[in-house]
Amino acid sequence: MSTEHDLSLDALSAKGVRQIAITWDNNAGESLVKVVPLRRLQLAIDVGVGFSPISDAFRSDGIIDPAHRLTRPDGDLRLKADPKSLAVLEPDKGWAWAAGERWNRSGEPYGADQRHFCRRMGEKLDAAGLSLTAGFELEWVVVSPDSDGSPKAVISGGPYGADRLIEGLDYASALLEALDAADVDWIQFHPEYGPSQFELSFAAEAPLHVADQLIRARLVIQRVTRRFGWYSSFSAKPRLDWVGNGGHLHFSVWDAQGPLLQDGPGAYGLRPEGEALIAGMLEQLPALVALASPSPVSYLRLVPSSWSAPFQVWGMENREAAIRLIPTAVDQSAAHLEIKAVDPTANPYLLLGALQAQVLDALSHQRSLPAEQTGDPALVSDHNIARLPASLDEARMALEQDVVLHEAMGPLMHGSFLDSLAAEIHRMEHFSAEQQVGERCWWPIVGGIV
Repeated sequence: MSTEHDLSLDALSAKGVRQIAITWDNNAGESLVKVVPLRRLQLAIDVGVGFSPISDAFRSDGIIDPAHRLTRPDGDLRLKADPKSLAVLEPDKGWAWAAGERWNRSGEPYGADQRHFCRRMGEKLDAAGLSLTAGFELEWVVVSPDSDGSPKAVISGGPYGADRLIEGLDYASALLEALDAADVDWIQFHPEYGPSQFELSFAAEAPLHVADQLIRARLVIQRVTRRFGWYSSFSAKPRLDWVGNGGHLHFSVWDAQGPLLQDGPGAYGLRPEGEALIAGMLEQLPALVALASPSPVSYLRLVPSSWSAPFQVWGMENREAAIRLIPTAVDQSAAHLEIKAVDPTANPYLLLGALQAQVLDALSHQRSLPAEQTGDPALVSDHNIARLPASLDEARMALEQDVVLHEAMGPLMHGSFLDSLAAEIHRMEHFSAEQQVGERCWWPIVGGIV
């Protein structure tokens, strides 16, 4: 154990930490957990705790899909805690948190582990002389069950309204204090457009770190909301008559000469490499959508003229474009891209690993940047504008045919995730839109509230 890690353990013990929750996210986007006492943390780091590979065959309702390739009784993995991710989760109750990665018992990384995939793609970017930072915008609604079992808003107030902040000030205060205690690097919190909806924005970080922050924040939000007697729904569409919850992804890329998206001769300061980045990401986006919006319910949110950006176009500060360019300006913030077709049900490690793979391909096989889109693409009538996948089935087919992500993910991870998407499609294929929403409205509580 290193001196640095000794100090972190001492610090955790001094804060009253007695147990560590080690989590990983499966193909359904669910955070699964094993808990160890602080005194056995070193063993969990070096050796890990057991976890069956079948966990990636869980559907979003917690049922094991019988057709999934990992639905088998044999085999075991070791879930190892990453000491660099250690953070307090709820100090008053003695809880801390660590991200876990799954390893084969032989000591080799497990080929279908999502967090290791994110790490591996980061190493490939680094070897190519590139770096990427990313940040999420996480939306959720604060609700309680209505008389018919559907979610009911519990905090009054208008879209982006100070009235909602004041009505929910005790909740906001407790939440932000808990996020600070858990070392979540948030940069903005505000009421969102929908009823009883809020948004939390994260600082730009390396992909592995920002994914860890997102998982930890989600756990804290869920815990604080329950303390008030309410529930936090991160579903892409908690109710048909409400706007959905997004998980918008912002990112920027650097090479040895600096940022790709600014200080260049092109439009809005784009360098040639920045133009190639946008063009390549735009072409590959349909396959990425399968990882960014991995539920049938996701596509009830991705509809035209709703700022969910379902069209395969790019635009400067265009919130209806699938890729939105936010250029640097007098505020001196770094130029970056936003992908809006993302919701909180995505596995962030899987999504960010795939994003890094596509960035590598975009810069290795440069394409020409198409004309930008101004205004709402849904209102353009004189020519056809390509839609992103309009259903999970379409997104799955795009991923199945994508050579770049098949190679990056490897056959086990790629095939396993395709099986998981197929399970979600088959589970809900005969459900009405209302039934689909009802199945997912309490996510991430598997099976709904009791």
